[in-house]
Amino acid sequence: MMAVAAAQKNREMFAIKKSYSIENGYPSRRRSLVDDARFETIVVKQTKQSVLEEARQKANEDESLESCVLQAQGENPSQEKIEFENNENIEIPHDEVEEFEVENLESERNYIEDQQENGSIDDFGLTEDEVVLQNAVSDSPDAENELIRAALVVRLKDGMSSLGRILKAIENYHGIVLHLESRPSQDEGMQHDILIKLDMTRVNILQLIRSLRQSASFAGINLLSEDNISVKAPWFPKHASELDSCNHLMTKYEPELDMNHPGFADKVYRQRRKEIAEIAFGYKFGDPIPRISYTDVENKTWRSVFRTVLDLMPKHACMEYRLVFKKLQDEKIFVEDRIPQLEEMSAFLRRNTGFTLRPAAGLLTARDFLASLAFRIFQSTQYVRHVNSPYHTPEPDCIHELLGHMPLLADPSFAQFSQEIGLASLGASDEEIEKLSTVSITF
Repeated sequence: MMAVAAAQKNREMFAIKKSYSIENGYPSRRRSLVDDARFETIVVKQTKQSVLEEARQKANEDESLESCVLQAQGENPSQEKIEFENNENIEIPHDEVEEFEVENLESERNYIEDQQENGSIDDFGLTEDEVVLQNAVSDSPDAENELIRAALVVRLKDGMSSLGRILKAIENYHGIVLHLESRPSQDEGMQHDILIKLDMTRVNILQLIRSLRQSASFAGINLLSEDNISVKAPWFPKHASELDSCNHLMTKYEPELDMNHPGFADKVYRQRRKEIAEIAFGYKFGDPIPRISYTDVENKTWRSVFRTVLDLMPKHACMEYRLVFKKLQDEKIFVEDRIPQLEEMSAFLRRNTGFTLRPAAGLLTARDFLASLAFRIFQSTQYVRHVNSPYHTPEPDCIHELLGHMPLLADPSFAQFSQEIGLASLGASDEEIEKLSTVSITF
């Protein structure tokens, strides 16, 4: 369990943090899901690059120490053995081992010289996958020496003659080969692609990858998985209860951060927003949706917007929206003198399409927002826009959620479409999240 927690924690290193503000470069006057996703993509890429550069620098500093370890491990008996899961042994003569070590050093030296002449030398550092694994190692002493199951794909330039070198390196790092298969490579200049599934400690996997990567005989070494889960894939919820972790905000308590916000200079409004947001942060799966006692000013703001929607709806709203809006009026959920509670709206949606609501503290990241839809859950704010700007809010508020989103989520076809977008977002890349948010902006 400790290892799983460490791996999840390190995946979060590449995720959006608890809050963003205009201080991070987020445009103060633009608020849309598409802009959010694009901003997330930029910041995540910058974070990844910073972390990768730091890890690569550290890896290079440790390179001389690793060479000493490898040299010490090279003092083996005349017969070298590779252990497989079925207890079979492959024997590699000592003279072949010596030939491998000498040839490997010569090829490495030649490769580095060629790269230096071309001005494109690599630092043989860690990829993003390996950084995630390395940080899982550094976070827990137990995780460092824990035996895990992983898969490597090695692309061979020199044909199957290089396989013995790979097996020798695995044996040096105390690995157990569980499965090995090869296939002709489809890439020009490559001979074979080798898939190796093995059991090995995390720290030794990292050392093995770096050792193999320094040889010019191998065109690429890729870490595919740990416990059959891609270490590169973003974490995503697998049960509705895990949405408790999907509450990352693009901005937190926005009026305190944006000088252009209508409530920036209103201390009473800012405190009210903060109190309601804290209620949402404290919400957990299975809890009843907290009831908010709205003030007369907040209900007045709702009434102004509600009447305007009634005037515009016959001309501008689609038939599906109008039909559900009428049902909400008939059930006395949509009335002009009070703001509906999320609990009663959630019950209405559950009866019609199976969608439910959970409170959100503010503008969620696109990834967290879309992930919720996969479980037919919509994360809705409960605070109200500032009374001085009833017809425009720079970020979602409960009036936006109730009048804009809820009626269509009660339509079966639109609800199904929304869930499918959410399902497609689970485990998607940042670029794919950006595209999906473009589709979902049809809300």
